[in-house]
Amino acid sequence: MNDHDLGDLMKAAAERQLAVTALQKKYAQSESTSISTERLLLDMRALLATERVVLDAIITLFVKLGQDTPAE
Repeated sequence: MNDHDLGDLMKAAAERQLAVTALQKKYAQSESTSISTERLLLDMRALLATERVVLDAIITLFVKLGQDTPAE
């Protein structure tokens, strides 16, 4: 594992946190108004996309860690 891989994971995690925070703020401000199902689905798809990026980065790191470990 190198610093670039770790940096990618940290960046993906930070972007995921920003997306979650933005959605929390959006929906907290809109409690008095109705949000369409379509808008909610689009927001959840965007959130899932950020989750996939983070999971991909984690999986990549584990694979690389496994490759870096000497076989016994």
